[in-house]
Amino acid sequence: MDGQPATAKEEWGRYWPLVISAFLGMSFYSLFAYSNQMFVQPLEKEFGWPRRDIAFGYSIFAIIAFLLGPMVGAMIDRFGARRIAVPGLALSALAFAALSLTTGNVRTWFGLWLMLGLVAVAVKSTVWTVAISNAFTKNRALALSVMLSGSALAQLGAPILGRWLIPEYGWRHTYLIFGLGWGGAALLLTFFLFHDAKRPVATASQPLVELPGFGFWQAVKSRPMLLIFTANLLNALMGSGITFQLKPILSDTSLGESGAALVAATAGITGIIGKIGSGWLLDRSESKLIPALTFGIGAVAFFLMLDLFQSNAAVIGGVLIYGLYSGAGLSVTALLVSRYVGLKSFGAVYGLLGSMLMLGTALGPPIGAAVYDAFHTYHPLLWAVIPICLFDGMLMLFLGKYPEFSTTK
Repeated sequence: MDGQPATAKEEWGRYWPLVISAFLGMSFYSLFAYSNQMFVQPLEKEFGWPRRDIAFGYSIFAIIAFLLGPMVGAMIDRFGARRIAVPGLALSALAFAALSLTTGNVRTWFGLWLMLGLVAVAVKSTVWTVAISNAFTKNRALALSVMLSGSALAQLGAPILGRWLIPEYGWRHTYLIFGLGWGGAALLLTFFLFHDAKRPVATASQPLVELPGFGFWQAVKSRPMLLIFTANLLNALMGSGITFQLKPILSDTSLGESGAALVAATAGITGIIGKIGSGWLLDRSESKLIPALTFGIGAVAFFLMLDLFQSNAAVIGGVLIYGLYSGAGLSVTALLVSRYVGLKSFGAVYGLLGSMLMLGTALGPPIGAAVYDAFHTYHPLLWAVIPICLFDGMLMLFLGKYPEFSTTK
């Protein structure tokens, strides 16, 4: 039986293909959310739908993820991530491309998002996170951060590609290119490179050693997990309303329509910095100031995006900080769950957390769109998010020390 890697260098030497394929798989799943900002205005223009109806399509997707997330997490714990990810990517690529078939009947839009939601649960962040957490020990936070930087790639790529593809080829062909092109590339890489880390096999002379960590119910009832769940649910509820409509929000500032897409893309750059930086720090420190700042700094970003100073520099600064905030949040959360829960029930617990995030994500976009439809400005939404970010950051200060787990035979 292969021995487990003893050093961080050995871990990376063995599992770098897993990280690269998971990175691209995570980017495709994140594309479902980050590309929406580019389609809101073209759909509104062509069909005359209110923005809350456009946003509700993604809400249907998120509700499905909320309902099925814990089940998928448990399936990953039992069958492994590869058996879930490969067919899931194939179906998700086709389903995302199928959004190009949207008609003027808004029910078609809702139905296509429902179909995407049913298959995309197999490629949600839980799949990639569990695989990385099972493979890495010494550099787990950094490996998770690299993988989760896939979402920052989508955050960067969706506005840039959408700004070029939609005017040039139309929104329908853009959905096809995103689905079959980006999704197809993720599928190929996952098929050839994405393999679960080998787990010890029980023998007569060496009984199976259980993975360290809490059982499911013990984990979800613990104080750290309750705090993590609360912070992430609130963050997803309000933050997703902004993420879904970031380009329209920026279009209403001094940047105007022409600069909004390019500036929105810069959040992806700082998102990568936030993920990698937070992972590097968390591998070296247990300080709770890191997650506290990760969640709390969003308040600064959203204040600057209000454009109270009528300054392009201030708005751009807000977007850059928003990238750090959104980028580091996923990395910090994944690492915290693995440290406070352990690996024994990590897939099921993280799947439940992912479902809670999707519940917030299901509600956030239509709330944000309804705010705009009612006030013709996003200012009330931005003002509401600021204190929530500060509250989430404060919760992180009360997590306590990491528990010490021992394996049992």
